[in-house]
Amino acid sequence: MPTPYRQLKPRPGSSGKAVAKHQRGRLQVATIELVDAGGYDTLTVAAIVDTAGVSKHTFYENFRGKEDCFLATYEVIVRHAAREILAARGREEDPRARVRAGILAFVREVAARPKAARLALVGVSGAGDMGAAARLRTYGLFEALVNDTLDFDDGVVLPPLLLKGVVAGISHVARSRLLTGGEGELPDSVDELTDWVLSLRSRAALEVCGRSSRPKGARDSSRNWASGGQPFVDRAEVPGDERAMLLAAVVQLAGEDGNETLTVTRIRMAAGVSKRRFDSHFDGVADCFLAALELLAGRALLETRDAYLDAGDWQAGVHKALVRLCSTLTQDPALVRMGFLGVLVAEPLTVRWRANFVSNMGSLLFCSAPPGQRPTKVAAEASAAAAMALLHHNVTTGRARQLPVIAGALSYLALAPAIGGEAAAAVIGGKPSRPTETVA
Repeated sequence: MPTPYRQLKPRPGSSGKAVAKHQRGRLQVATIELVDAGGYDTLTVAAIVDTAGVSKHTFYENFRGKEDCFLATYEVIVRHAAREILAARGREEDPRARVRAGILAFVREVAARPKAARLALVGVSGAGDMGAAARLRTYGLFEALVNDTLDFDDGVVLPPLLLKGVVAGISHVARSRLLTGGEGELPDSVDELTDWVLSLRSRAALEVCGRSSRPKGARDSSRNWASGGQPFVDRAEVPGDERAMLLAAVVQLAGEDGNETLTVTRIRMAAGVSKRRFDSHFDGVADCFLAALELLAGRALLETRDAYLDAGDWQAGVHKALVRLCSTLTQDPALVRMGFLGVLVAEPLTVRWRANFVSNMGSLLFCSAPPGQRPTKVAAEASAAAAMALLHHNVTTGRARQLPVIAGALSYLALAPAIGGEAAAAVIGGKPSRPTETVA
């Protein structure tokens, strides 16, 4: 396979170090191309060196293996984006202009280098524990950047929960555009994202998120807890419904042994269904898993909608819906186990599922808002993604049974962009509110 990269050899004026740097860069560019084409699971050392046009000896002079090469490539992408953000915001003196400049620098990076951005925002999710650890470090870095950018010397401090939500919300907006080929639209969203971030700055935020702090002894063993509970479909009650029995088997097996242990053989044997009949319903393990996950999530969304409709107005409805969602998740360990814990055999599909779930949750919570209080579409999407990220964080850090504790923070994320932080805090506290606050 011919390499698409120009060879660089030592010559007068070109040092060996320059050649080595060039070769390392070619290996990393090849990694980006390969992950974009087939995902992390298809990445091999042989494919990297073939695409880059270098020898295996050269590869191992630079990296210990494909994991090391992938991680180094990921970190180069992240560091470059962070430098661009720092440089852009440093050119501005006005606080709002600094926030806008930082967001604009980020979305321009995504739009200009979509393959690199897809590796960092999508492809890393397929890299197992290594990818999860790298992503956690990256989010910590960008949360610190956001915290520093939002320090206006006015005494308003954004709580850590909301910092996490801001990074997750902006990342989701970028990721969702990358998944649909719409990354070129991102710079057009910069003002909406800037307004969304600034709407969360309020002295009331600390009060609301103070109610969301973890009580002493609140940590639980989510993996053990999530293996309990009953399947959402009892196979004994639907002996003739093969699809329902297969879905129930997936829920039971995933809860008992983990998502990553699922196989067609295990699923069909647990359901008492032949291979031929399994194939008539699903196109492999991932298809069956996602069908079960969508049913569980659909049930949770229906309960959330019911709570929303039972409220007297939109503001109270949003808060009650999110309280119900947290409560529903604590009572549905199967959904928690399948949606938040473990690794699916087709992780990119899970990324897409989560993006769709966020979109559905955003539509449910925001589309019926009164015209005068309706957040923009981008703000609604970012808030829903931020809420999902906080749910995911609590579950994966062993606090699944304490999700109702963060319901106030989730409601603040949803309401503050529409009615202001002070008014949102009043709704969360059960007081009548009016959207009179002017958002900075």
